[in-house]
Amino acid sequence: MWWREQADECASARGTAIAVVAMTLALLISGCGFHPLYGTQGADPQVALELASIQIDPLRERQGQLIHNALLKALTPEGTPAKPRYHLQVAYSVNESQQALQTNDTATREVLYYNILYRLYEGSTAITAGTFPKTFSYNFLQEHYSNVSAQTDVQQRAAAAICDEVRNRLAIYFATAAKQRSAAASATK
Repeated sequence: MWWREQADECASARGTAIAVVAMTLALLISGCGFHPLYGTQGADPQVALELASIQIDPLRERQGQLIHNALLKALTPEGTPAKPRYHLQVAYSVNESQQALQTNDTATREVLYYNILYRLYEGSTAITAGTFPKTFSYNFLQEHYSNVSAQTDVQQRAAAAICDEVRNRLAIYFATAAKQRSAAASATK
């Protein structure tokens, strides 16, 4: 029965080691200044206010409408600002590619490559801009309705992912700008 006592000691030591590692990681993360960029706890309320003061320019086609609506919901959940400080332009292009060909040359998979460009303006001055790619795919099925449903789903997923990326990039811009203003203000004192 000595092996059972050894196993219990190892399990106890392993549990202690895991707890020590978890505590060390928690201390390291808090020591490096990690905090949520936006959200309900620990967020910078100024970033949320800046995001809420953005007017989003309309986009073309159905995919553009989905992106526009996702951005409206994410950036200005209280509704379009009465006096927007900024306006956001988003443009996108989509390239489609059929892949996973069968022996009769019919495709079984559609891949959509999105290229997104965004620009944030304050007045007529572009204050930040960026581009990024996103890739989405779906399978072709025998039933027509299944393909229509898959296309709709991929468009909604694309709109949500594009919205998240744009929102994150704008939030990082506003958080960085606030830190720079704060550093400049404390340097002049």
